[in-house]
Amino acid sequence: MSTDRNQQIIALIERLSNDARLAQEHSLDDTARLLAMALLDLRTKLRSISPRELRSFTRTVANVVDFKIGVPHNGASHGDEGESSKNGRRPFVD
Repeated sequence: MSTDRNQQIIALIERLSNDARLAQEHSLDDTARLLAMALLDLRTKLRSISPRELRSFTRTVANVVDFKIGVPHNGASHGDEGESSKNGRRPFVD
């Protein structure tokens, strides 16, 4: 991977990280989560992590950490739950 491309990816990561923090500050949790996924994608490209390696890693993490979505305590359906911060989950943002 070329150094110029790496520098462009690094600059994009910095901009998106700032945007993700701003989205989180404004309680735009779904937007912050989407930006966090984009950041993960860019970081895997920057570090030349293959999709196979990423799948293996996420499977390992899923076996160690409980990733249950959770049932709303107020009886609402999952679709009525709203933003993830209301149920205690926060997106990962640098």
